[in-house]
Amino acid sequence: MDRETVTGVVLREYAKGDNDKLLSILTAEHGKMLVLGKGVRSLRNKNMVATQPFCFATYMLTKSKSGMYYISESELHEAFFDLRGDLCSLSFASYVCEVADHVSVEDSEDVPLLRLVLNTLFAAAGKKRPTAQIKGAFELRLASVLGLSPELSHCAGCGSTDAPEFWLDILEGELFCADCMAKRGHGEETVEYSGEWSRPLCPVTPELCEVMRFVISAEPTRFLSFSLPEHLAADFSSVSERYLLHHLGRGFPTLDYYKQFSKL
Repeated sequence: MDRETVTGVVLREYAKGDNDKLLSILTAEHGKMLVLGKGVRSLRNKNMVATQPFCFATYMLTKSKSGMYYISESELHEAFFDLRGDLCSLSFASYVCEVADHVSVEDSEDVPLLRLVLNTLFAAAGKKRPTAQIKGAFELRLASVLGLSPELSHCAGCGSTDAPEFWLDILEGELFCADCMAKRGHGEETVEYSGEWSRPLCPVTPELCEVMRFVISAEPTRFLSFSLPEHLAADFSSVSERYLLHHLGRGFPTLDYYKQFSKL
């Protein structure tokens, strides 16, 4: 039987039978993998801890005759127990993993996405930054990882870089200054978005624009290394969320659940 060793994070779990689980694991080596955890729902199973949601571990896999990989051994690196201490952190981590499960693909190396998920979970568990700030940075950086970054360097209409306020066109991923927005005549335009009527334009102050540029362009380990005034954290989270969800073309139940416990 084929054997494989992978390192990754558990994104989702599905109960199977009395004590088994199907696990969606984001790995550095093969992207998303669906593997079987035999007996891991039992407290006595040696792989029980490493097969919980959010766990980051090395997994020794064996391929059965049917073609399904199952976990034979595991080495836990991080369980992120601190994420389970309150419902806000738990629901946010669930949202991060649900989004990653949606965008990840099988049979493809996905180190940038795995690194982004892990850095986000570590930041959320550390609780040194507001969750809204971490959430917005994750969403905007994910858009960058997926090749969907908005163009934030200048006004797409006149090329201005120092307008007192910009508008981000969610549909086009472009910035426009107030003068160019007036010329376009889209100030009151609405679109149907995730089942609700919502403006496709978001006001972006120069300060917020600078933060968004940093998140997109920073080194992978530093995209969260910025400070944001409390009054801008909610705006940053909202803009990043609207942009990502529009370009993914869907919402996420875990996001709705998170919002029940967040202060946003």
